[in-house]
Amino acid sequence: MGPSSVPPIGEDGFYHPKKESEIVALVQKASAENLEIRVRGAAHSLARAIYTDPGPGFRQLPNEVSEEKPPQGPNLNIMLDQYIQLHWEDEVKGIIEVEAGIHLGLDPNDPTGTSTLENSLLYQAFKKGFTLSDLGGISHQTVSGFLMTGSSGGSLMYSIDENILGLSIIDGNGVIEWFNREDENFDAVVLSLGLLGIISKVRLKLTPNFYIYGQQITYPIQTDLCPIDLFGNGSIGKPSLEDFLKGTPYSRLLWWPQDKVNRMVIWEASRGAAMPVFDPAPYEEFGDTNFSTNVEELWASILFTMLGNSKFSQVWQKLKASFSKFNTLTNQSWGNNFFSWLMAGLVTFFFQVIGFLMILFFMTFKGLLNSLYPVVLDMLQPLTKKGKAMLFMDYMYRSLPMDNNANDIIMDTEFTEIWIPLSETAHAMKVLDKMFTKGKFKTTGYYSTELYAGKKSSYWLSPAYERDVFRIDCFWFKNNEGNPGGKGEYYSQFWEELRKENIPFRLHWAKFLPEYDYENWSEYLRAQYPRWVDFMELRKKRDPKNIFLTEYWSWHLFGKSKESLIKGG
Repeated sequence: MGPSSVPPIGEDGFYHPKKESEIVALVQKASAENLEIRVRGAAHSLARAIYTDPGPGFRQLPNEVSEEKPPQGPNLNIMLDQYIQLHWEDEVKGIIEVEAGIHLGLDPNDPTGTSTLENSLLYQAFKKGFTLSDLGGISHQTVSGFLMTGSSGGSLMYSIDENILGLSIIDGNGVIEWFNREDENFDAVVLSLGLLGIISKVRLKLTPNFYIYGQQITYPIQTDLCPIDLFGNGSIGKPSLEDFLKGTPYSRLLWWPQDKVNRMVIWEASRGAAMPVFDPAPYEEFGDTNFSTNVEELWASILFTMLGNSKFSQVWQKLKASFSKFNTLTNQSWGNNFFSWLMAGLVTFFFQVIGFLMILFFMTFKGLLNSLYPVVLDMLQPLTKKGKAMLFMDYMYRSLPMDNNANDIIMDTEFTEIWIPLSETAHAMKVLDKMFTKGKFKTTGYYSTELYAGKKSSYWLSPAYERDVFRIDCFWFKNNEGNPGGKGEYYSQFWEELRKENIPFRLHWAKFLPEYDYENWSEYLRAQYPRWVDFMELRKKRDPKNIFLTEYWSWHLFGKSKESLIKGG
């Protein structure tokens, strides 16, 4: 295969291959020229987990989510927006083969504008009567990005793993190899962080369409009203949190642990068979119209940005992206024409003026903002009145990803996701409760903590490898000042305390990992995965020139720089 098959680099800094042979050519180019090569999906992972290292003399990317541009330099960064076809192998059994760049659902922030609802995997499957068994909180990701990072939905009964029949992957020499479920290394390559090669195609056996029906209720925690024994092993009439997660097909809890706020948002859903007459009532996380959702998210963004920063100038600068996105979304929701553009601009300007005055006032009197926090939060996340639960019933692909209508720019959220054995649920909840009570806002922050479960997996590097898990997502609003993953910073308190309490945990690979004491933490992570050594040996064989390995992954997996690792063999 000659150099002519290598596609040109785009103005955005990415290569955009249209066919498998072009991906192979790019891998061979990287191998021949000793360059790194990585693939970008929907950019929901931390930037340094996605992209190559920058070239000598170029700036390293900030380690944040939603970083759309690759680093500068000669290394190769790929976007598979032109490689998104879906082929039906059996329309009766629901067997499909998809190219790796296809999005699960619509990606509203796709910089190329290629992603649409109509060309998404879920929608095309839905039109034929099929879907996937489970999804995460959003469906913006590419299918390969979802698999490569070990992403998962909130269920102990269902998992996307059961839909996967096989996949093809291109190794560091540019060789394409197909792996089926029964193959020896299948469980290594499905979740491999891009370190064993580039996924090209995925074969799936889909599940017949179903709808979900459920409710969301917000309870005060320290009262008899809460239907779950959140910190114990269950009591009369109340299941333990572990038992609730076991018995609920799909669930997600949001814990607001702050003083005078302390409440739990419980989202739960079950499956229903298709009905001949079906009037969907979708789950609405924010407002029930596009405009009201945009407004609610904008004011929430302003609130959390004020709370998470110490200076007026910081707040105003960081909110520019939120106002810009609000303007764009409002224009789109009102018709995307000249009149809507004009009106959206006027409304955005009005909110900017009000926001400017509000920010100036509250950043001058920051203590007042803190004292008003419980009142404001009660408006954003009110307790549910008896008999007034939010009820929903909808097709799975629209409402199971319950965070889909939270905009990734206005409400940009980062987190570390801690996976612990399900049997340690009560222990972990007691530890968190003690931390939140003692540490106040330093520990609780001003945001919520997400709690949900995950079904055990056979994938070697899955945080749920061979065990059902309880998952703790410690949220961090991206506009906050500081680095939450550093030593002594926000996330470290949770990692260190759980370790001190001898609660074994693994971390979601695409989210924050400890950015300190790399050697110590790499040894800890290594001890949590029984097939760790097997995976690393396979990595050497499939990537002999280390073209898929970056400094980020070298430090986190091996506790040393890439150069030191290579020199040491």
